[in-house]
Amino acid sequence: MIAVKTISHSIENETLLRPVKVLLVYPNTADVALANLGFQRVHSLLNQIDGVDCDRFSLPVDWKPEMESLQPKQLLSHEWGWRPLDFDMIAFSISFEPDYLHVAALLKYFGIPLESKHRGAGHPLILAGGSAVFINPEPIADIVDVFFIGEGEGLVGNFFDLYLKTPWDDSRDLLHQAAIQPGIYVPRFYHPQYENGEFAGFQVEPALPSRIKRYWTEKAEDLCTHSEIHNGTSTFKDMALMEVTRGCIWACRFCTAGFIYRPPRLPDLERTYQSLEKSLAKAGQSASTIGFVGPSVTDHPDLVGLAKKITAQGKKLSFSSLRMETLTDELVDLILQSGQKTLTVAVDAPSERMRDVVNKAATDEFIIEKCRFLTEKGILHLKIYSIIGLPGEEDEDIDQFITLVQNVMDGYVDACRKRGNIGNVTIGLSPLIPKPGTPFQWHPMERVKSLKKKFMKVRKALGKIPHLKMSFGSPNEAYLQTYLSRGDRRLLKFFKTYLNNHHDSKAALNEYREHVDAVAYRQFGRDDFLPWDIVDHGYKNHFLWQDYQRGLRQKHTPICDTATCKICGLC
Repeated sequence: MIAVKTISHSIENETLLRPVKVLLVYPNTADVALANLGFQRVHSLLNQIDGVDCDRFSLPVDWKPEMESLQPKQLLSHEWGWRPLDFDMIAFSISFEPDYLHVAALLKYFGIPLESKHRGAGHPLILAGGSAVFINPEPIADIVDVFFIGEGEGLVGNFFDLYLKTPWDDSRDLLHQAAIQPGIYVPRFYHPQYENGEFAGFQVEPALPSRIKRYWTEKAEDLCTHSEIHNGTSTFKDMALMEVTRGCIWACRFCTAGFIYRPPRLPDLERTYQSLEKSLAKAGQSASTIGFVGPSVTDHPDLVGLAKKITAQGKKLSFSSLRMETLTDELVDLILQSGQKTLTVAVDAPSERMRDVVNKAATDEFIIEKCRFLTEKGILHLKIYSIIGLPGEEDEDIDQFITLVQNVMDGYVDACRKRGNIGNVTIGLSPLIPKPGTPFQWHPMERVKSLKKKFMKVRKALGKIPHLKMSFGSPNEAYLQTYLSRGDRRLLKFFKTYLNNHHDSKAALNEYREHVDAVAYRQFGRDDFLPWDIVDHGYKNHFLWQDYQRGLRQKHTPICDTATCKICGLC
C-alpha cells in the first residue's frame, strides 16, 4: 500500500487558488542527504508555507552512478510514497558540482526530458538551489526551469506566494512574473552569446534584470538551522548538526564560503540549540554527538559557552572546521572532555609563501608548535590538510611542505612518547579547484600530469615515516569538478553523452577533451566575459580581481570585519 497525503490548506485573508506539491531532491544518496543542513533547512522552510506541501527524495544508500535505472519502489518519495511525476514541482538542492551529473541521471530515472525546452504542462517544473547553483548555475541552465540564487530564508516565500495566489494551468505560464523577483533566475529568458568559440555575455529579454542579485538573509536572528529529519541513516551516525556560523571572516582566496556568503553572520547559538532539542524531542529521538557546522566555527564568541553546556549534558562535540589561530586551551579541553580524539589542522598551502598567496598568515614554526601543543594536551590523532596547485607554486614549495611534515612528526612523536601513547598523523592533499566567485576564479587549474608528479614526490619523501598516513585528492576528479564549476551551457552536450555512455564520466570527458581543457586550464583576463557573472554578489567592481592580484604579489587582505571594513562594498 502507498501512503497518500491529503492536502488541505488555507491562507488567512487570502484566496488560495490551489496548493502546490513539491518534491525536494538531494542528488546523492540518502545518508549524504541527511548530513546536509541546507537540504533539511529548505525542506522545513517549504513545509512552513501555507499551501505548499513538500516531500523529499534522495538516492538509495547502495546506489552507484553507473546504475542506468532504479526499481519502481526506489522512485517513490520518502514520506508519502508518490511518484515524481505526481508533483507540481521538483526542486533540486545542490551543494557540490559533481552532483550535476546526478541531476541528469535522476531526470532520466524519473522519465522527465533532460532539456527544459522539451518539457510541457504534463511535466513538473524543475527548480534548483544550493551553494553550487549560486556559484555558477550555467552548466545546467538548459536543464533547470528556475534557479534560486542565494539563501533560502525569505527567498522561497515570494516565489511560492506567486504560484499559490495566481491562476495557472501550466506552471511555466508564470515564469516571466517569477523572473522579476529578487534572487530568481529563469534561464530561458537569458540567451548566451558566443564569439570565436568563447562565451561573450547574455542577450536578456526586456524588463528583466541584466544580472541576478544573490539573495541573502540580512538579520542574524532569522538564522536557525539544524538537523530536522531524525528518522533516517546519516553519514554522521547518532549526530545532530547545527549551524554555528554563516560565511567566514578570513577571506581565504580559494574558498567559496568566504565570498559567496558575505557578509559573515553569527546565529544565536542558544536559540538554535534549543530549537534542535525540541526537534529531537518531537521526533522521539536523541543524539549522543552535536556537530557544529560552519566555515570557521571557532569564530563565534558564544561557542565555548554552548560547548560547556553540551559536554555537561554528557554529549560529544564534533567540529566541521577549526582554525589554528582560534584553538585555545579552554576549547581543546572541552573537545577532549567530550571524547573527541582527532583534530584537523588546515594549513591550506604547502609553504609560507603559498600561504601568503591564499591570504593565510601562518608560519611553519606556528604550525609545528600548534601541533605539538595539541598533542601535549592529549589529542591522539592529527589530520593536516593542504591544497596544492596554487598560483605561482613551484617545486621548492612542495619541498618546504615535506620539511614541515617531517618537523611536525618529530614534535608529535616526542610529545606522544612523553605521555605514553601514540596515534597517527594523516596528511591530506587536494588539488586547487579555481572556483567561480573567488579571487582565484581567473586562474587555471594546474595540469593533471603535473599534480600527479607532486603527489608522487610527497609520497616518496614521506611514505616510510612511522605513524604517518597520506590521503591524496584525485587530480582527475578535480579536473572534472573544475569543468563542471567553470563551464557554461555548452556542457549540455557533455551531460547527454554521459547519459548515453552508461553514466561514464571518464568516457564523456574523453569525447570532449578539447573543450574540457579549454575550460579547466584557461587563464581568464580581467575583462573576459565569465558565464557565472550572471550572479551579482554585490561586490564593488573589480574587487575580486584586485584581491587576485594581491594574492599573486603575496600580499594580505584584512579579515572581513563588517563593523569597519569597506573593501568589498557589501557593508
